[in-house]
Amino acid sequence: MSEPSSNNPDREERLDDHEGAADPGETIIHDAGAVEEEADETLAALIDADAPPAEIAREVESQEPADAADALETLEPDDAKEVLNRMGDEAAADALAHMNESLALSALLDLPPDEAASYLSLMDPDDAVDLLQVAPRERAAEWMARVPAETAAKLGRLAHYDAETAGGLMTTEFIAIRDESTISQAVEELRAFPDEIEQQVLYCVDGDGRLTGELAFRDLVISPAGAVVSDVMRREIDALKPELDQEEVAMIFDRYDEVTMPVIDSNRLLLGVVQIDDVIDIIREEQTEDAFKQVGVGEGESVLAPLPAKIKSRLPWLMGNLFMATIAALVVLKFEGLIEQVAILAVIMPIIANQAGNAGHQSLAVTLRGLVLQEVHRGRTFQLLIRETALGLISGLAIGIVIGLVITVVGSLGAHTEASWRLGFIAAASMSGALALGCLAGAAIPLCLDRMKLDPAAGSSIFVTMVTDTVSFAAFLGLAYLLRSWILPV
Repeated sequence: MSEPSSNNPDREERLDDHEGAADPGETIIHDAGAVEEEADETLAALIDADAPPAEIAREVESQEPADAADALETLEPDDAKEVLNRMGDEAAADALAHMNESLALSALLDLPPDEAASYLSLMDPDDAVDLLQVAPRERAAEWMARVPAETAAKLGRLAHYDAETAGGLMTTEFIAIRDESTISQAVEELRAFPDEIEQQVLYCVDGDGRLTGELAFRDLVISPAGAVVSDVMRREIDALKPELDQEEVAMIFDRYDEVTMPVIDSNRLLLGVVQIDDVIDIIREEQTEDAFKQVGVGEGESVLAPLPAKIKSRLPWLMGNLFMATIAALVVLKFEGLIEQVAILAVIMPIIANQAGNAGHQSLAVTLRGLVLQEVHRGRTFQLLIRETALGLISGLAIGIVIGLVITVVGSLGAHTEASWRLGFIAAASMSGALALGCLAGAAIPLCLDRMKLDPAAGSSIFVTMVTDTVSFAAFLGLAYLLRSWILPV
């Protein structure tokens, strides 16, 4: 496969990576962690010394693409652009493909269209399409007009699929062999594309490109040279539909320990291949997305996102949280007179609310994980709620006994005139009830959202906090109010 030539003839001379090469017969084994740490230290020293961009580019270019991407992300945008401009085209393209999406897009937008198109054509098609789909429409069209026709056709086919589906994840850079070929012919075909041999298995197709089987490399090696592929291939194959959601794809890979899977259409036409490295990225993205949603952070916000984007992402949820916090504050306001009479209540009630909140979020985390892994079946939800509530009740009783004893000891020692065993009893009872209801809320809220066909992670943490605070304040202050004559200091 030919590589596009550089569109920037004014670049400085590239680094010769072969200086000091080892003896071809010598086996060199590196400690990957030590090598990475040494490279990071070298790069940091160059940056601190304000080294010329060409020297920094030489160091970045010698790193693995993922490490090179991390290095570029530490630089100021203008400096990163300058370093990219002095790296080899392929090394720069690989680094861009591994960078944070918003940073990589920003770097491409600052480049001349021809140069940006050159980088895109050197990336794996699925990585290039990811950037094209988030780029401004006019710029994406401009880049597509400048990539080679064959590459543009591949990117165009991939762009038809939603980025968060199997079709959006798949790559079209794969090798398929004809099922009517002999083993020796298949081997010769592989030799023609040595750089593409990254698959764990070879997919077999008929004359129309329809998937008919798969052939492991082991079978390719041990089968007689004259054997026909269709006679030795495995015909029972797991395949993905292009419209399958990426979360489902990740779940299938995890459940069945897949490393690569084919994507086919309704006619069994082989469209592409989803590889494990892309699935790992999706798992990380989904975990990050769920964590963000729980606390009301917008989807896709990065640590380096512009200030306006951060405000747009977070402010609506903060406004909603303000409304919910007001509900808990109104509960406290209802007992203002009692708190004036027994000031120590104001010290104890945040402790109960904090414990109930922690317990509720524990139940929330476990329930969300169960929903994601499809461990929560409709017929078992009631059992789940009962179990979580019982857990909260028992935990609350244990913690309540501790806080009750502490309040009793404080009163016995005369450290505070309002502290007594009676108040300790009320605190213990309230703690047990608050934790039981907190665990119930932590489990019930995501289950209700899921039953309503809503994302169970979306803002669930904020709802749990509101419920646990309100319930904790109401339980403790309400019980104290009912027994006020019993706890008021004489």
